[in-house]
Amino acid sequence: MNILTGTIRGLVAAGYAAICCIFAGAAIGAALGFAHPVLDLFNHAQPVLFYGSIVLMLFAPLFVRGAVLKPFVLTVAATGLVASSLVYIPEAVRGFAPRPPVPGGDRPVYTVMTFNVFGRNREPERLVASILEADPDILALQEYSRDMRQEIHRTLAEHYPNFQYCAGGERAFVGLYAKFPFEPLNEDACSSTIMSPDRTARIIVRFEPEGGPPFSVATTHHDWPAPITRQAVQFETLAEALSTVEPPVLLVGDFNSTPWSYALRNFVAVAGVTRHTYNIPTFPQIWHYLGDWRPIPALLPIDHVMTRGGIAIHSITTGDPAGSDHKPLLVTFSVGDPA
Repeated sequence: MNILTGTIRGLVAAGYAAICCIFAGAAIGAALGFAHPVLDLFNHAQPVLFYGSIVLMLFAPLFVRGAVLKPFVLTVAATGLVASSLVYIPEAVRGFAPRPPVPGGDRPVYTVMTFNVFGRNREPERLVASILEADPDILALQEYSRDMRQEIHRTLAEHYPNFQYCAGGERAFVGLYAKFPFEPLNEDACSSTIMSPDRTARIIVRFEPEGGPPFSVATTHHDWPAPITRQAVQFETLAEALSTVEPPVLLVGDFNSTPWSYALRNFVAVAGVTRHTYNIPTFPQIWHYLGDWRPIPALLPIDHVMTRGGIAIHSITTGDPAGSDHKPLLVTFSVGDPA
């Protein structure tokens, strides 16, 4: 019996040590993501690596008791935690930075909602009710499929008489609604047919509101970060498109990239934009398990708000997912002083 117990304990300890090594290796690889895009993929799992390393350290004494193996496991887990912390913690700290106050006087303040509504959303009535309750001035939608558009477009158009949408396919279902007129820009990136081979799309428009300076709004939906070559092309194409747009510009959408990713950081630098979404998890709000779509806590901040030029972001909050696997972002901003 003692031999059997000792064998089981040894196997558990060895398995625990292996898990610690995997986490530490992934965390170190993520920290070195600047060296190669493949390593950067680990940065999309930073919350798992960070909190997982903490759990592994806390429970190591319970599962590993050997005089030699226990210090080794603790050292490996601590190394993974340190490596993850170097990437994860600065982003979390930035989330506490104050935003500029809402201006007084006659300077207009606008609201925008950016929302991946989920291509398999089964609750169109709840979705449109949630949007109308938030009542943004500008509404940017991703995964705005033909089926969903047929369900909610007429109601949205009653409240937002100015709109543009891209017909598809893949992640090229995007739409934009507004209470006041706009001029479409860069229309070649917005297909009017579902037969389009384009995997992504973008909408860029120019507003010239009464009583305020002009500004542009862009929205897009990118693919998942793998394969890395596809991600690189999509970021490069978006940066090139934005370079032709006169600032100030507000960029919102689902980038399928976390803020810990060097790919996203490089895009921000190349495009000359400022990211304002710090440590705001929006995905996945639901996940398919046990035969159905069920709620889970959102872990990944992959929906972002960025600006270039004189736009001040006063607040960013999340809203009701309304049947989507994303939480929407609700943003208040004004045009004038840069954030």
